[in-house]
Amino acid sequence: MSRPDHSTYREWLNLDADGGLDSGDRALLDEHLASCADCRRERQEILALDALLRSSALPVRPDFRASVMSTLPTVGWEARSPRAWRFTAAVIVLLGGFAAALLIAGSAPAASGFGALAAVGGMLQASILAGAGLLGASWKGLGLVVDHVVSSPASLGAFGFLVLCLNLLLISLIRRKRPAAVAARSKAEPNSKM
Repeated sequence: MSRPDHSTYREWLNLDADGGLDSGDRALLDEHLASCADCRRERQEILALDALLRSSALPVRPDFRASVMSTLPTVGWEARSPRAWRFTAAVIVLLGGFAAALLIAGSAPAASGFGALAAVGGMLQASILAGAGLLGASWKGLGLVVDHVVSSPASLGAFGFLVLCLNLLLISLIRRKRPAAVAARSKAEPNSKM
């Protein structure tokens, strides 16, 4: 059996500190440590660091998760009582029943009234699919525009200037001064009451 090289012994120091070294390799490591002062010093440092980490570990309380979750603020839909969801549940059940009726009517060979409802359902399905496709294309287009704006410093600067101008316009509209006639009238009214 050939002896491991020095770098292997240094790797074994970490394994030994973690308790992952088998007995044969441990015997070889102990034999090496008897003759190598650098590895003995490194082993002492690793053991000191391991002891420091073990002593500074914070114990986790069993109720830690529950206490953290209880301190988080609730969002709007979580704070609602179950009765507030009755209308939503009723609409979902109603639409589900309507969809089931359309599905049954669409698979039945017969009635013209159900055929018209199935056609309306198909039209709604097609409009939902088209809307989803349009929404996806819009997001892709928006992504392309953002990619184009960010691609060059000049277009990014122009976009920043446009945003700055729009913000200044918004601020000027919010802080618009009153017309002179309204200001004069408001000054005259307190004097007339005296």
